[in-house]
Amino acid sequence: MTLPAALLSRSLACLSLLAAAAPGCDRPGRAAGTATAPPGASSALAPGGAEEVASGAMAAAPAADGGATPPAADAAPPAAGAAALAAQIAPLRAEGPFVELAVEGFPSAVVSVPIGATARRPVLIASHGNYDRPEWQCQVWRGIAGDGAFILCPRGVARSDSPSASDVRFTYESNARLEQEIDAGLAALRARFPEHVDPGPVLYTGFSLGAIMGSAIAARRAALFPRLVLVEGGHDKWTPATAKAFAEGGGQRVLFVCAQAGCGAAASAAAARLEKAGVLTRVVRGKEAGHRYDGPVAEETQRALGWILEGDPRWLGDGG
Repeated sequence: MTLPAALLSRSLACLSLLAAAAPGCDRPGRAAGTATAPPGASSALAPGGAEEVASGAMAAAPAADGGATPPAADAAPPAAGAAALAAQIAPLRAEGPFVELAVEGFPSAVVSVPIGATARRPVLIASHGNYDRPEWQCQVWRGIAGDGAFILCPRGVARSDSPSASDVRFTYESNARLEQEIDAGLAALRARFPEHVDPGPVLYTGFSLGAIMGSAIAARRAALFPRLVLVEGGHDKWTPATAKAFAEGGGQRVLFVCAQAGCGAAASAAAARLEKAGVLTRVVRGKEAGHRYDGPVAEETQRALGWILEGDPRWLGDGG
């Protein structure tokens, strides 16, 4: 499937600005603390500063890795009469393309918003890697997916070994705790933009640690996360049992994106287990680019995005 022209035109312009960005888990060959944010990562945020929130009080101790208790209903049914409702929805207004979102019980998230939308838009979760930042994930994924969806980037917890007070890096305590943070973030997003957030399933994307933890979350929450994009990680979690659970729970597609040879081999093995369980998979292997998600890896992800969205009409129209 070819990515729709409207989505491509929004995305390709952004990718060229992000090719030189340096986000994420320290890449081989770089000293810790030398990464710089993608262009405008700090200035693009609404007033309030990510650093202020990151230095605030954290939530109570994490839950055990066995998994958080899911809410009564993971995914609400698609909104009825969406076409009729669209005409009644005022264009979405925001301070800028990236806003801070207060999340109850957790540090603030970063959200890329579809400014001007007059219809409900789907949600993409972008979970970062270890020693990473949500601002970087949101910027790179806005370049990949365009400006027609909500991109929710959970923050996690600040690392004590961050380079400086002005360059705080983050991690996630456990997949159970990340699951709780995502649930709280989705609730906050729907409360802030009640007319514009689509209530249906969410596209989960994760890099490295975010991919590893996302695989475990999706295996038990497939109704909410039926489609996944796992970049440079999340392979070993797919045992025959978890693949079967994901498929039986409503899991549909998994896209693995790799920029290293070892990742490609592990992803192919995981894909075979998922395919055997009945889940469609694709492994995208770009040129050797190191452990990263921006630049050439983002370009490979964007080229494969049409496949992961195929058959979901919420992503394919202009929609206002």
